[in-house]
Amino acid sequence: MGNTQKLGIIAGSGNLPELLASEAKLYDKQPVIICVTNNYSSNLPQVASEFHQFHIGQLGKIVKTLRDAEIQELALIGKVNKDVLLKPLWLDSLARKILTKARNGRNSDNSILKALVEELESIGFVVIDQRRFLSNLLFQSGVLTKRKPSKSEWEDIYYGIDLARKVAGLDIGQTVVVKNQMPLAIEAIEGTDEAIRRGGRLGGDGVVVAKASSIDHDFRFDVPTVGPSTLKVMKENSATVLALDAERTFLLDAENVIKEANEHNISIVAVSNDRDSLKS
Repeated sequence: MGNTQKLGIIAGSGNLPELLASEAKLYDKQPVIICVTNNYSSNLPQVASEFHQFHIGQLGKIVKTLRDAEIQELALIGKVNKDVLLKPLWLDSLARKILTKARNGRNSDNSILKALVEELESIGFVVIDQRRFLSNLLFQSGVLTKRKPSKSEWEDIYYGIDLARKVAGLDIGQTVVVKNQMPLAIEAIEGTDEAIRRGGRLGGDGVVVAKASSIDHDFRFDVPTVGPSTLKVMKENSATVLALDAERTFLLDAENVIKEANEHNISIVAVSNDRDSLKS
C-alpha cells in the first residue's frame, strides 16, 4: 500500500499547481510534484516535498516516478500546450497509447485528458477533483461586486452563461462574449483573453463576458478559471460584466480582482441554474 499522506501533482503552467500544493499541505499532504512545463510558478519547487520535471510526452517516466514515491492520490492541474500533439516523436509508448484511445478523431482536450485519467486510474492511481483542496477559489451564486448588473445586462448574463455551457459541452471553449443577447465571440483554441478582445472589438462598450463548464464537466482535469489577467483584458475592451458558473469556476486572487472591478465599475456575478436566487 502507498503512503496516504502523499499527494502526486502533475503540474502544468500557471499559479494553480502551487496553490493546490500549498493548500494540500494544510491537510498534512506531502506534495510530490511532477512538472511538465518550463513555464511554472517560481515558488513551485519550494512547496514540494519532491520536485521532478519531465516532458509531458514522457508518461512512462512520470508513472514510474509516482510509483516509486508510493503515490495513491493524484491531481492533474495547470495548463499544458496542445502543440505537443503535433510532435509525435516527443511521445513515448504510453503517451502514444493514450492518444490512440482518444477515439473521437478531433484530438480534443477533453478526449485526450479523459483517456489520460482512465489510463492513470487503470494503473492504480486515484485522480482527484481539482476543487477538493481549492474550494476557497469557488463562489456561491450572487453578485460579488458593489455594482449590480442592469436589467439588460442580466439578460445578457443568463444568455451568455447558457451559451457558454452549450459551447463547453461541444468541447470548443468555455468563454463567450455577448451583447444584446447576441454572441460576439466564442472561445476556441486562441484562449479566453483573445476571445474577449475579439468580442470587445465587435461589440464596443458594455459587452458581457461569460465563463462556464459543460453540464457533465469532469473536474478531475480542468476547472474553468479567471483572474487578474481576465479583468485586465476586460478593462482594455470596455467589458462591464464578468459572469461565472457558481461553484464551478475558480476566481484567482479574488480579493484584488473584486477590488479592482469595483474601482472600474465592473460587475462580477456567480450564476447558478436558479435565476431567481440571484435577482431576489
